[in-house]
Amino acid sequence: MAKKSKKDSLEHTHEDGVKHSHKNGDKPHKHEIISATVKVKKELKIKTPNNVYDPDYKLIDDTIEDIKKASRNVCTNTYSSNNVYLFLQDCLKKIILAEK
Repeated sequence: MAKKSKKDSLEHTHEDGVKHSHKNGDKPHKHEIISATVKVKKELKIKTPNNVYDPDYKLIDDTIEDIKKASRNVCTNTYSSNNVYLFLQDCLKKIILAEK
């Protein structure tokens, strides 16, 4: 059986602007266009603790809740979910190091 060369591939452009070729000639197919819109409902307010010697756990808990809500709004696909996960893992490492 003979191998097919690049000459056997057919380059074409789709209606959505995607341009590529197939090794075995033209195959009927479509390209899925994925887009996401993120809307921020309120402006983020940075809160500072009043007393550094007496930790205000309410501020920390409120911030964690804000992070959860923002993460749910931003994580609209695998790519953004993975980025948020990696960022939060990095934050967790820094939080653990905060005591040292």
